[in-house]
Amino acid sequence: MPARLQDMWTATLFMSPSALVGGGVVLVVLTWRLYRAVYNIYLSPLRHFPGPKLWAVSRIPSQISVLSGHTHLDILELHKRYGPVVRISPTELAFNSAQAFKDIYGVRPGHQSFSKDRSHYVYPPNGVDHLVSAVDDATHARHRKLLASAFSERELKGQEGLIRGYVDTLISKLRVQIRDGKEGKVDIKSWLNYTTFDILGDLMFGESFDCLKESKLHPWIELIFNSIKAISLMGAINQFPALNAVLQKMIPQSVIQKGVDHFNLGARRVDRRLEMGTGRPDFISAILKNGLSEKEGQYQEDAKVMSRAEIHSNAFILIIAGSETSATLLSGCVYFLCKSPPFMRNLVDEIRSSFAADQDITFTKAAKLTYLNAVIEESLRMYPPFVTSLARLAPPGGDTVAGYFVPENTTVACHHYASYHSSSNFALPDSFIPERWLGTDPRFENDKKETLQPFSLGPRGCIGKTLAYAEIRLIICKLLFNFDIALCPESDEWMNQEVYFLWDKPPLVVTLTERA
Repeated sequence: MPARLQDMWTATLFMSPSALVGGGVVLVVLTWRLYRAVYNIYLSPLRHFPGPKLWAVSRIPSQISVLSGHTHLDILELHKRYGPVVRISPTELAFNSAQAFKDIYGVRPGHQSFSKDRSHYVYPPNGVDHLVSAVDDATHARHRKLLASAFSERELKGQEGLIRGYVDTLISKLRVQIRDGKEGKVDIKSWLNYTTFDILGDLMFGESFDCLKESKLHPWIELIFNSIKAISLMGAINQFPALNAVLQKMIPQSVIQKGVDHFNLGARRVDRRLEMGTGRPDFISAILKNGLSEKEGQYQEDAKVMSRAEIHSNAFILIIAGSETSATLLSGCVYFLCKSPPFMRNLVDEIRSSFAADQDITFTKAAKLTYLNAVIEESLRMYPPFVTSLARLAPPGGDTVAGYFVPENTTVACHHYASYHSSSNFALPDSFIPERWLGTDPRFENDKKETLQPFSLGPRGCIGKTLAYAEIRLIICKLLFNFDIALCPESDEWMNQEVYFLWDKPPLVVTLTERA
């Protein structure tokens, strides 16, 4: 035996038992990882789906993409390279077609539903599900039924005066900005946030956040923005259950505390509103129509009540979903119109020719403006408020999605931004052109318009869709009826943003001029 090999053999014989055990563990782990890599690429039920090999081997690349803030762009590029379905982790597929949206999120006779994938939905700090995080269908259905009346057409009509009051305050405050020697230069993104948060606060808690009054975000709202990245981080950690306990300890306590503080502030507002009873028509009175339970935990669909803890959780999500998303869409809409003067002129002409005075602008009349509705749809396509995806699990036995058979327990989703910016769905996908929704331009006759599902669809589609459209139309109409708006140079590249569930929006600086 050569001397070198003999020395190695002798050293091995005299290694301590602990060193041998440690080496054995490392060998087992490496062998297991090698086996899983080979399995995921060559033996997995998903092996036939296209996608980058590194993403197929491990969840690490997809979660690095999420934490980088560029997952919307990365998924878009993967679809460009691999087609309408891409494997983006060992057990996950991304789709981008209209049929996939219907198959994953809609109701198909004779098919089981695709349930929510718990690993993608973080529990609220109190551990009790809200409308969005509820994986159990019965829990979700009960929450939705209790909230449905608050979002009905009848209730919306009853709240129109309240909403118009806040939008009128926005217009008055913006006039002050012009007349106070600031030359009309404002961060319109912030003012839109002030407005939508004040409206939602009143509808949810019976009291405004006074953002418009104070001309600044309520400290609670700032907590929301600061905690979004923390939620993204926790969602990424959930993708590694074996390491979850270790990774959770690596999150700075200050980051976790921001989320807890946000939740607790909402819970205190809920408790204060509950003391007011049901006399005032708003979200809470709708929830309380069958009473309130102080029991711990959650209830079945036929219970027809929520616990206090469930109301706390729903307040937590409704404040984000019901206000931040509308302000986001409005900001994107203003930006794209400012970048496209011909389309801005078309919309301004429609609005100003349709209303003789500001007070004539109502929900009903604004809904009839054809070009306005086209502008909103195009803004939703270009800059969807919810950017990424809503993960679902293929049911037992598997099922088909857009013609592809998907094995059971496979995570599937349609990614909004990537789907809406795909040339397979829309001609000139990166260009803001409202005419594509009017049916008058032959360039867009083959657009797959049903792909646009910014509010999702099916039994878990956004409950606040009607409110959002009414609020968005009213604010755009009043802004452009009263002001001419121009983009300032410092916001010319405003769309260069990162994404952490929601857009991480910088200031949107514009110049306002009172209408001549």
